[in-house]
Amino acid sequence: MTTPLLYCDKPSVNRLTALLCRAGLRDVVVCPGSRNGVLAHNFYVCPALRCHPVTDERSAAFFALGLSLATRRPAAICVTSGSALLGTLPAVAEAAFRHVPLLVVSADRPARWVGQLDGQTLPQPGALMPYAPCFNLPEDGTPGADGWTDRLLNEALLALRRGGGGPVHVNVPLDEPLFSFGTPQLPDVRLVSEIRPEVPSPLPDALLSHIKAARLPVLLLGERDEGPSPAAMELDNGNRLLVLPELVANQPGSFRTAVLEALPGCGGLRPDLVIHAGGTFVNKRMKQLLRTLPGCSVVRIEESDALPDTFGRLTTVVRSPLEPVLRQLAEALPPHEGVRREKERLAAAAARLSAYRPAAFADVGIVQRLARRLPPRGYSLHLGNSSVVRNACWFFDGGHVPIHCNRGLNGIEGSLSTAVGYASADSRPALVLIGDLSFFYDQNALWNGALPPGLRILLFNNGGGQIFYRLPGLPASPALTPLVAAAHHTSAEGLARSYGLSYHAVRDYDSLERAIGSLLAPAGSRPVLVEAFTRTADNESERLRLLHTVVSPSPTDIIHP
Repeated sequence: MTTPLLYCDKPSVNRLTALLCRAGLRDVVVCPGSRNGVLAHNFYVCPALRCHPVTDERSAAFFALGLSLATRRPAAICVTSGSALLGTLPAVAEAAFRHVPLLVVSADRPARWVGQLDGQTLPQPGALMPYAPCFNLPEDGTPGADGWTDRLLNEALLALRRGGGGPVHVNVPLDEPLFSFGTPQLPDVRLVSEIRPEVPSPLPDALLSHIKAARLPVLLLGERDEGPSPAAMELDNGNRLLVLPELVANQPGSFRTAVLEALPGCGGLRPDLVIHAGGTFVNKRMKQLLRTLPGCSVVRIEESDALPDTFGRLTTVVRSPLEPVLRQLAEALPPHEGVRREKERLAAAAARLSAYRPAAFADVGIVQRLARRLPPRGYSLHLGNSSVVRNACWFFDGGHVPIHCNRGLNGIEGSLSTAVGYASADSRPALVLIGDLSFFYDQNALWNGALPPGLRILLFNNGGGQIFYRLPGLPASPALTPLVAAAHHTSAEGLARSYGLSYHAVRDYDSLERAIGSLLAPAGSRPVLVEAFTRTADNESERLRLLHTVVSPSPTDIIHP
């Protein structure tokens, strides 16, 4: 006869477990530790929850972020007391700027031991501020603790979705004895629901008339993880707005933004009204243009309480989800002849890209060949920052497959861990394009006993941070190569062997073609790592040749990280 699995005897932990189940949370990333052992026990024995063991807290938090992106539900990470919590901060900040719901559950020592030289004890409440609000549960045995705990946990769960979504920190103080497991079932808890009615027509008549009267109205979309907007596609197809999405906006038409980045002065584009939505931008020239363009007004669509005046031209902020605004515009705006002409001009410039033929084995040539061989559907694409995401903008168009990149803060940390978390919750192959510094910095992403076999990594190893060689004036410094660009002679082959990945090294286009076959092969029993070795000089010369294919490069052709 099977012995029934029992829950712990800590009321706060049982109430937390019960509310997570009732709220529909399913995935919990668990990091090792003693103080959070009682939480790990409950999550493990609860049939409604899936536990993902990841040892490194920094990597684990990005893994949880990837889970949330893949499932479109909040994911949780559970850490022990002390410095373990601080390791989650980079991913928490990334989630905050990208509005990704991420629940950090930290075990804590009793407050009376803070500052008393007790091991793994530091002030944990508020440690993730200002990026995540903190809900510090009362200690078990506090008068009225059950009701107080339920209220705080409901506030925390509602905050995960508020303002477009974001990270939340729940801190759980736990006193000894810890490991007593005699509770047969979870308590009956109340789940509070929140209703926020959506207004079908968020734009007032005066603002709608202002948009209708624009000489060249533009819809500018930064990073969005939600996928293509049907209303934006309708606006684009009907020539009602000039839709300019970034590649990471996951919206068709991102090739236009890439072309504008190549054209000096954005090719003379001069919008007089910009509707701005989404997160951080990859490219800079459009930002620089709008910041200096007189007579251009910006309308920001912003669901949260933030006020991002990215271009210094903000005149109106609309507190609404994006889709109702675009749906209203699609129904109200007539076709615009100026929009049609701009689209044709940008499409002609983009068509010249097909004439590019690399003369040397270089990063842009590798991305071009990969993009040509990839199927139109059936995988997800994950991009590292700096050079990799910029090179991808030339050869991929958004909206066809899910494309993700940690552009919330634009740092190198966590790119691989996020992709591994995503791949763990998605049945499609996950193709990761990543630079060497990002890869080696985040190599703990591979320290995972359950790496998804659909993980496909293309590592661009050019011996350091390629993009830093483009910064104006910096090449004159002797510190560039050893310190800023962090030059190295490291290979990923040993890591691949250690973690059980199928490994392929490529140094020319012939070997690349064979390796791409491994990247595109159906998922087998092992993930795949292809390491492409290129040279800084070749990468820079090919980048300039690519730009020349679109338009003769100007002396101001500088891309900053």
